[in-house]
Amino acid sequence: MTDTRSRSTSTVAATPVTDSVPGRGFRPPSRHRNRIALGALLAAVAIGGNAWVYSDLDDASAVIQVVRDVPAGAQITADMLRTTDVDADSTVNLVPGERLDALIGRYAKVRLVSGSLITAETLQDVPLVRPGGAIVAIQVAEGTLPIGLRERVPVLLVVGGSTDEEAPTTVTGRVVGLPTATTSGLGVESLSVEVELVDAPRIAAADDVRVVLVEPSEDPATAISTTSEDPEP
Repeated sequence: MTDTRSRSTSTVAATPVTDSVPGRGFRPPSRHRNRIALGALLAAVAIGGNAWVYSDLDDASAVIQVVRDVPAGAQITADMLRTTDVDADSTVNLVPGERLDALIGRYAKVRLVSGSLITAETLQDVPLVRPGGAIVAIQVAEGTLPIGLRERVPVLLVVGGSTDEEAPTTVTGRVVGLPTATTSGLGVESLSVEVELVDAPRIAAADDVRVVLVEPSEDPATAISTTSEDPEP
């Protein structure tokens, strides 16, 4: 006689155990769910970053760009400049594109390289070398220039006076270029100074020129032109 209770027990033990719940569909393990959530988060961050970058490009504003090399002292003409859109920090002192017409007729203080952007400090209302003036380069020993020497400050140039019989002579001038080291290896520096044209040959030919910083005075190169309708950018 067969024992029906044993057969029933074996049938129940062979039935597979599953986590599936009828009516709820497939449900991945918790570890897979965490990976899916992390992937969705990274995708959202990437999309948000791209949106921020492209929205920031809309902040570009029109500024003025140099389209060909302009030597220092040259007068600005319309074919030297153009407007271009850039996304620059607000602390950069660029000239807005709307002021392009106001720059025509002004003068370059320094050499302007093609492709560079115009700042307010690179232009002035008067010529770099005023009428009746000249710029000379003098060489002075390192350590002999006075503290506080800056571009456009007035100076007194002392020439001669190395002996008791020779009295020194003085010439007034204005610094136009800060000292730069020479390549001679003699420990000298080159300083560019604006002087009167009649004094330029004597200063240029002098072997020993001493520089004296004097009281500040009005600089014609930075004075606002009274005939300009829109003088200063």
